[in-house]
Amino acid sequence: MEDSTRELIINIFLVLHILGIAALLAGFFTSMKEMKTGMKVNIGVLHGAYTMLITGLVMAGVSDPAKLNAVVISLKTISLTVIFFIAYTYRKKEVTPKWAVPVIFLLTTLNIVLAVVGGAAE
Repeated sequence: MEDSTRELIINIFLVLHILGIAALLAGFFTSMKEMKTGMKVNIGVLHGAYTMLITGLVMAGVSDPAKLNAVVISLKTISLTVIFFIAYTYRKKEVTPKWAVPVIFLLTTLNIVLAVVGGAAE
């Protein structure tokens, strides 16, 4: 694949990835008003998680393998998979455990930190 095409694909999926982060965080902040009674898992969290997971895997698959940090990619994939399954499990439940939504927020924050600190090698 030509470098300019690869860069265009990565940039398009990066924008979609950032929109997934925004959806996930918006879902969390929408639920914050219910923190004391047990926060409901917002559907935006579920959509944001799988958007981030799919776009992240596409970007990793299209990128130059020499520039990828396999440990960071693995940790980000694991954290997004956990976020997705927590959101999928509790999104339709009437009673959500008090730990579920804060754990989603912490894993999202971890994902952002890993992206910034452990990004692709230049």
